[in-house]
Amino acid sequence: MSLNSYHANIRKYYGFLTILCVIIGFLQPQFSILSPYIPFLLAILVFSMVIEHQISDFTRVVKNYKFVIALITSNLILYPLIGILIGYGLIHQPEIMTGIILLCFAPSPVVASLWTELSGGDGTISISAALFSMMLSIIIYPIVLFFMGIASPELSLDILKLLGLSIFVPAIIALFLRVEEEKYIPAKNKITFLSSFVGLLIIVVAIAHMASNVMANELYTIIILAFINIVLLSAGFIYGYLLSKFFRVKRENGIGFVFTSSMRDGIIPLSVAITYFSSYSTIPATILLIVMPFMVVGVYYLIRS
Repeated sequence: MSLNSYHANIRKYYGFLTILCVIIGFLQPQFSILSPYIPFLLAILVFSMVIEHQISDFTRVVKNYKFVIALITSNLILYPLIGILIGYGLIHQPEIMTGIILLCFAPSPVVASLWTELSGGDGTISISAALFSMMLSIIIYPIVLFFMGIASPELSLDILKLLGLSIFVPAIIALFLRVEEEKYIPAKNKITFLSSFVGLLIIVVAIAHMASNVMANELYTIIILAFINIVLLSAGFIYGYLLSKFFRVKRENGIGFVFTSSMRDGIIPLSVAITYFSSYSTIPATILLIVMPFMVVGVYYLIRS
């Protein structure tokens, strides 16, 4: 079987494979040994995502600034507002709240792009907006953590460096290589296959990390966090749908709005939490990786029906 066939099968059954990876993580907690490498895996994902787009794709952000502002509102205002308010009402552990805050400010252009394409949509504008939001998170994360009293100035600077190396640098390298078309095309299939594999590997590692460190004593917390993630994702789906109706965009673009407004990134908060905070702060993002596949698959079949 060719590399193209492997990658096509991974994309076709990505929802099922994600759930399978969750199960593997629970059954094989020894994969948690790879936890310190999540920032490096994040860099690979960002690189592979950016290099698949034309430079002109990102200039659409300027031409469609109204869409971008509306989508960023979901990523950087709606989610944090809902998540933090519900979190403070139901969670009384500062470390868990740190994880919720990390999760709320992390849009996911990688997952949004994947499910938009699988659902038959064209999410170029919305995915570019999500990428722009993710770039903003490099600066927003340290500022929010500092002003909420979670991180000292020194720690905030360290987090800024980590996100810069994991997100900004890989994106710039990918854009530079994308200009040199002949350097990119021969490696395209390998890069896209690698990104799919890395995404699934991160899910296994994250679940294994939680299962081996904190799961046994935090059943109640896990249930509450599952509820919070369901509320957040539902709010994002509804916001994206209403946004597409408000702007009266084509159906294929509307699909991109739905997924871009709702998808959260579990890898960025995991990278920060594992590197600088306790294992408890990784739980919210890990629960997201469990809950999101089920909800996304449901929305996918709803769109396709």
